[in-house]
Amino acid sequence: MDHEDRQDDSWNKYWEHGFLTSCSNAFAGNYEGTLRDCWLSFFGRLSRGSRVLDLCTGNGAIAMIANEVSREKGMELEIHGIDSAAIRPHETVSRGRELLDGIRFHGGVAAESTGFEDQYFQAIAGQYALEYTDVDACAAEMARIAAPGAVLQFIVHHDRSIVMKTSQEEIRNAALLFEETLLFDRARAVIERVGLARTPAARRALKYDPEAEAAREALNRAAARVSEASEASPHPQFLQMAMKNVAEAYRRCCSEGVDAGLAVLEEGRGTILANLERLEDLMAAGRNEAQMAEITAAFARHGLSSEAPAIVRHDDGPLMGWILSARRS
Repeated sequence: MDHEDRQDDSWNKYWEHGFLTSCSNAFAGNYEGTLRDCWLSFFGRLSRGSRVLDLCTGNGAIAMIANEVSREKGMELEIHGIDSAAIRPHETVSRGRELLDGIRFHGGVAAESTGFEDQYFQAIAGQYALEYTDVDACAAEMARIAAPGAVLQFIVHHDRSIVMKTSQEEIRNAALLFEETLLFDRARAVIERVGLARTPAARRALKYDPEAEAAREALNRAAARVSEASEASPHPQFLQMAMKNVAEAYRRCCSEGVDAGLAVLEEGRGTILANLERLEDLMAAGRNEAQMAEITAAFARHGLSSEAPAIVRHDDGPLMGWILSARRS
């Protein structure tokens, strides 16, 4: 599996959990406060019956805000959400799912080639979306599908935002798991040893087996280091997930056998690795002022006139990203 396929697979797995935000570990208020107000204002200014596209929609958080505004104001917006991942919001999302009704989701659709008719949309939106695309190709496609006078609004990752800072912490914690402590490898060695001992007497005898005792002590040291780091970390989600997974894997090994325990362990390892790949994608998506100028230049090349990007904060607190507004000439 090449890097691009792994990226797609990690996002597929992530959205399957029903998360509404692509930064659930990094910051919980991605669609609240000031950011929410930006979207309420944007959708509230649209004309009745406008067609709206939510780019890189994930599980539809921005599309749901559009739907909320449409219902409250009787606007009858036609709302579409596209994502290159294999999204299924109507099946996977539980919180606020009533706002999904009426939204048309299109999974496996790239922002650079949407398949929609020319000049179809009066509004195109996206939060933490544009920066994950080939911006020039995406701008050309948006110019094609946007009606004359259509409005566009994007929230883009800032390279010094709170999302970036917390993601860095999570990536460091993943390195602790997979490079420093080798927690999952240590757990596997112990589970395999326990699996060889088929009877209670054989398991009691493991304490006198030098290799088994060394494996157990190595796991205990790794677990102690991870537990210590978890208590000190402001964002210990990966560490907590790993410790719970190892404990469950050992329990399943003792109750159902070594294969069951190893299956649980590998599932936990895979989940954290998929989330790590997603966070690495996120870190690469951070944009500075010069890079935002490149985005606005790409827009201009394709007939999308944009305002100067502005910094947006969460309720005048943490830096969240850039806001970019544009219009189809």
